[in-house]
Amino acid sequence: MRACRYHAARPTTRPAVEDVPVPSPAPGELLIRVSSASLNPVDWKIATGSFRLLVRGGLPRTMGSDFAGEVAATGPGVAGWSLGEPVMGFIDPFQRAQGTFAEFVPVPAPFVSRRPASIDHRLGAALPCVGITAVTLCDLAHVGRDSRVLVNGASGGVGHLAVQVAKARGARVTAVASTGRRDFVTSLGADAFIDYRTTPATEWPGGFDAVLDCVPSLPRSTHARLLRRGGHYASTLPGAATYTIDPVLNRLGRLVRRAVMLQPNEPAMRELVRYVEQGSLRCEIAGEYALKDTNRAIEASRRGHVAGKLLIRVA
Repeated sequence: MRACRYHAARPTTRPAVEDVPVPSPAPGELLIRVSSASLNPVDWKIATGSFRLLVRGGLPRTMGSDFAGEVAATGPGVAGWSLGEPVMGFIDPFQRAQGTFAEFVPVPAPFVSRRPASIDHRLGAALPCVGITAVTLCDLAHVGRDSRVLVNGASGGVGHLAVQVAKARGARVTAVASTGRRDFVTSLGADAFIDYRTTPATEWPGGFDAVLDCVPSLPRSTHARLLRRGGHYASTLPGAATYTIDPVLNRLGRLVRRAVMLQPNEPAMRELVRYVEQGSLRCEIAGEYALKDTNRAIEASRRGHVAGKLLIRVA
């Protein structure tokens, strides 16, 4: 089979398509025949040596976290799945050396979701990581009806879905992005817009119930001013403070800071599917690349300012 792999994790790494044996599913795993995958910044950051202390599984590594495809085989102890069944999901790129930019990938069963007819393989590949992250952000920040929500990085992969999930829950959303993305984020339902290039965070309005930091880039010194007392800050990237001082400070009640640690979440996936079927959520596809052109997709992602997701055609 073809797989897009790299053999060293360093800043100059350029993964390449190689012919490798088809893997076999281990106990508790499904073997997925991949149709499409999508690129997340964490994929190329791991390849360039970032998060080195968090990565397990050794080298070489296959790129990719998200996937859509069909069940090709089941490992020992896995029941309830049919061969050829349409599926979508993701793997943990920190723990798994066999990623999704490959014609076949073994995936732990809890990370696989059935893909309904309302979601084609392109949307199925784009949605899982960013969609579950967006729902988890809203859960961590207690976003619900009439919540006042600020979404920083509102035009990115996670951000544009966070805007829509918050709106679908009945929140009033202020979106932060560049002026060139104003029409895009307002088309997603944002009620107000801030251009971060012309208006520094120190001048943004305050009193929000929730801040969803999808970049994340907001200094801790700005959180208290942006949030009402008892408000919630939720970030896409755990840091040292997430595990050390925040659990203590959160008990004091001035504000609560949490960060997403992505895990399988079927209730979140069901919420996303419901919004798609209701027509209240779309996942923007910013570009689509053949497997052999993965490095072009990585270069586009590294330049930043991608509105939505970048897809990788595998099949």
